Amino acid sequence: MNSDFLNTLDALDNATSSRRDALRKAGRLGANAALASLPFFASAQNTAAKSFNPEEDIDILNYALTLGYLKQFFYQTALGADGPTIPAADLPLFQAISANETAQVTFLSTVITDLSGTPVVFTSDDFDFSAGGTYDISDYATFLTLSQSFEDLGQRAYKGQAAAIADPGILTAALQIHSIAARQAAAVRRLRGNQGWVAGNEPGAAVPAIYAGEDNVTQGGVNLVDALPNYTAEQITEAFDETLSMEDVTNAQGTGIADPFFA
Repeated sequence: MNSDFLNTLDALDNATSSRRDALRKAGRLGANAALASLPFFASAQNTAAKSFNPEEDIDILNYALTLGYLKQFFYQTALGADGPTIPAADLPLFQAISANETAQVTFLSTVITDLSGTPVVFTSDDFDFSAGGTYDISDYATFLTLSQSFEDLGQRAYKGQAAAIADPGILTAALQIHSIAARQAAAVRRLRGNQGWVAGNEPGAAVPAIYAGEDNVTQGGVNLVDALPNYTAEQITEAFDETLSMEDVTNAQGTGIADPFFA
């Protein structure tokens, strides 16, 4: 894992850190640095030959790749001529996140190919970040809201598939990408004046359904409010990110959380 990239994102959660300095450091990280943050690239290639039944893993990887394309083109659009005027202090962060998303798309496509699978392919024309005219991505506040939504969506989607991944190398890859998505989400949340973590079914996302179930206090079949009386229900809900299933995120009926953003 590239510690500079992760430490830069973590710095945004430190009240004593200079946000401008943290973002300036992030801006020095390009696509090569982002790809270097995925040390499991070689190990995933090596384990591909050992996977006795990779079809289910390939389906999950293509699902992750689909979300990767969504975020890649979202940030590319935002950083392009049709995007918002991003304040100079914030711009390096989104440039770094954009490079990271592009690197992850490359990584996932390569691993799927090495598993003898066929990676899905999307272009910018396959997405509509206005969701049929609902959102104006040229507005910076709207862009930030969508960015928070997509980052929170990504980490919950990755977590939702972790238990279904059979190959240990691919599981390691997915969990490390999940970790990066969580740090990116925390950074964007801080820019919006929010906590770096989800607090219950909080408002503030472009798509509120992303946070459905985040008020859950039962983990592993144990009601933690009863089991941990020294903690409040709010503290317990903040300690866990809930999962999202594939059907929750995108499905053939077009009713998934991400489906309105596909053209």
